[in-house]
Amino acid sequence: MKMHALAAFCAAALAAASIVHAQAAPPVPPAAARQQSEFQTSTYTPTAQEYTAMKARLAELNAAIADLKKSGANADLVVDAESCAWQAYNMISVPGAFIDQSYVGKCTKVISDGLRRAQQIKAGTAAWPQIRGAQVNLAYRSRVDGTCQPYQLSVPASYDPSKPTALYVYLHGRSHIVPDLGEGWAGGNDNAGGRGGGGGGANYIKVNAFGRANNSFVWAGETDVLEVIASLQHRFNIDPNRILLSGFSLGGAGGWQTGLHYPDMFCGLEVDAGVIGNRVNLDGLDAVQRATTANYGIMIDHAINVLNVPLVAYAGANDAQLASSQAIRKQLTTLGYTIDQTSQYVATGKDINVLFLANPGQGHSHATGATAQLVNAFNAQNFKTGRIVPDNIKYVTYTTRYNHDFWITVDGMSEEFSRAYVDARRDAAKANYTIKTQNVSRLILDDMNAARSISIDGDTMAVTAAPSIHLVRDASGGHWKAVSGFDAAGLHKQHGLQGPLNDAFMDAFICVSPTGTPFSASNEALAKKELARFEASFLFDYLGDTRTRSDTAVTDADIANNNLILFGDPGSNTLIARILDKLPIKWTKDSLVVAGKTYNTADSMPVMIYPNPLNPNRYVVINAGLSAPGRSSAAYADWAVLKSGAVVAGGVFDGAWKLPAEN
Repeated sequence: MKMHALAAFCAAALAAASIVHAQAAPPVPPAAARQQSEFQTSTYTPTAQEYTAMKARLAELNAAIADLKKSGANADLVVDAESCAWQAYNMISVPGAFIDQSYVGKCTKVISDGLRRAQQIKAGTAAWPQIRGAQVNLAYRSRVDGTCQPYQLSVPASYDPSKPTALYVYLHGRSHIVPDLGEGWAGGNDNAGGRGGGGGGANYIKVNAFGRANNSFVWAGETDVLEVIASLQHRFNIDPNRILLSGFSLGGAGGWQTGLHYPDMFCGLEVDAGVIGNRVNLDGLDAVQRATTANYGIMIDHAINVLNVPLVAYAGANDAQLASSQAIRKQLTTLGYTIDQTSQYVATGKDINVLFLANPGQGHSHATGATAQLVNAFNAQNFKTGRIVPDNIKYVTYTTRYNHDFWITVDGMSEEFSRAYVDARRDAAKANYTIKTQNVSRLILDDMNAARSISIDGDTMAVTAAPSIHLVRDASGGHWKAVSGFDAAGLHKQHGLQGPLNDAFMDAFICVSPTGTPFSASNEALAKKELARFEASFLFDYLGDTRTRSDTAVTDADIANNNLILFGDPGSNTLIARILDKLPIKWTKDSLVVAGKTYNTADSMPVMIYPNPLNPNRYVVINAGLSAPGRSSAAYADWAVLKSGAVVAGGVFDGAWKLPAEN
């Protein structure tokens, strides 16, 4: 049986080891040159004396945290304190972080909050985890990069740890502070007797996920949402069948994406004024465009994924974002579902549990009045009903990164980054199954202990009941058969090992810099420039740490636990040289051969993602970092060839991780 994505994240998050953050910060492009005019940017540069004072206090906090770790202090509490150190480090390190002089005080306060928490941990008097009825800032250690990422939590006064409690997950809107380094998300009130706002009277826990700042909850930002939920499931008694996802504006976009990627995780979705990609499918796009937009650019075609997760979508009647929820509504009606316009501003699904609302007279803002009452009533009903496992699943995906919906798992696709579809039905006894698929080569069915027969794409077979049944489609004839398990021999694209290149940065990774003599000095300079760009961008856009180390410093544990992001060539990077004969390219001092074409090594180098020959359960990436939203970096699919820094070839590997010339 496949481990659910959330359970996998929870297990990995608890096992994540602590790290020591680098003391030298990479350069970050000036904020003023990167942002729209309505955003508030830096007008103040701290004095040398102010910097010295902040760094001294931060060093004191880091020393206190190190002592707590040595003493074996509670890891969750240490992370809550260490998040203060990480947020302060970001403010001190990132140019433009001090919007005005008051931000010096904000940085100092974050550090002081961390020191106070460290002192309470040492004394055994940590009170903030017991705060009820008011907002408190907690944190988790990310599996992606080991950093301590914050979130804001409200636990109701009625919370009883012996009883499973509902969870309301909220994704925030865009911050107009640039850069938004989360200084208000760490530390804060540690008074367990405090009372105040934050939904204290609700009968559910509410969490506000930071999402690693203003990145629209994509890539590592999406991982943040999963890790926040996993952290809460570790620290509180969360009812897994009563988790509701909500988001506004930028968070609404994250709500569309996360909700439609993981529809079986939630008992309901509330998407408020969230933009959604306006493409219905990938027709007309080249291989690179298909791979880079398959995750986030074509969410309208995923609308059918709300069949089994109730959806309320809201926007102001005068808000341009209303078009996004209307596009989802149109897609569902195109698919044959009936959604009645019950009033001028309300549309209700008759044969699908959806509610579309427009707030009269409002622009881009939260719901008010009668509209807010409808939203709250819809959510209350979903919390009461809880997550229901359906007997009919309809699910769309374009990648095996997102492949699970209740009791079906798309384990393989005939063509990655093309539309895959499953319509699976079972009778009430869970004995007989009728399934239709498109672009699916391997399918796992769970909860099959009463199964007797399966009809799939016209093939009918008797099956032996089991917890899980694996189905595989014959590549030549197209017929399906049940197998005891999938043959793991040979490389093949699968969940978490399917690309594209950016996929490597949704899980644990480290960057590896070269130390040797390169084949090409000019290519080496380009590789190091890309590494520097990524270090700066990941800190600025994701509050992240690339954990860069030299090729000679990489350990067996690094290889076992991380995707390796390698920069350089076989001459300069010993890790590239070590795996070269297992990569689907030829790379010498004189020539580079990729997909049957030969290039001059003097001015050409590869960019690629591939299963790591030293650890096939992880990726290796060569000469590229994450292509962050709105940045000047190139977008890649699975592989590319750069000539003097320009892309001259590129595309995707096939399902067996082979290049076109190898087929």
